[in-house]
Amino acid sequence: MLSWGSCYWRTLESLLRRRAIIQRMQTRPVIERFWSKVDKAPGCWHWQGTPDINGYGVITLEGGRGAKRVTAHHFAYGLLVGPVPPDYTVDHLCRNRICVNPEHLEAVTRAENVMRGESPPAQNARKTECPQGHPYSGDNLYVNPNTGYRMCRACQREYQRRRRAKGVVGP
Repeated sequence: MLSWGSCYWRTLESLLRRRAIIQRMQTRPVIERFWSKVDKAPGCWHWQGTPDINGYGVITLEGGRGAKRVTAHHFAYGLLVGPVPPDYTVDHLCRNRICVNPEHLEAVTRAENVMRGESPPAQNARKTECPQGHPYSGDNLYVNPNTGYRMCRACQREYQRRRRAKGVVGP
């Protein structure tokens, strides 16, 4: 069992170690720290530093309390290509979240970035026909004004026909 004293010294040692790391960060320029964590392999340049909870590389711009952290690919884009326009985000063309190669990065709108991904909304937006093969276009397309969901009118007609045949009333 650990005594209070040993826990205190272990915590103090951890705190001092953290302070030493922060002091080293403050003395090394951020660009130097950035390049020390980039593996410039052919193709993707892999970020070797800390990833965030979503798997994107992050770099701390300033040390100390309230330190500003940015994603490594945003930093790389700003450093090697130029500033990201307002209301734009940086998209990985290679789909590799730790890549910082500027040739694999592009500034796009948030909507375009989402549509390029593999999220359910992006997958559904790419669909051109319903599961039964009817096209999502022209007179066959109904967009629910409350939810924005697309529906196939032919399938809805068939669904309503079957409900009426069963004797179910109402919409």
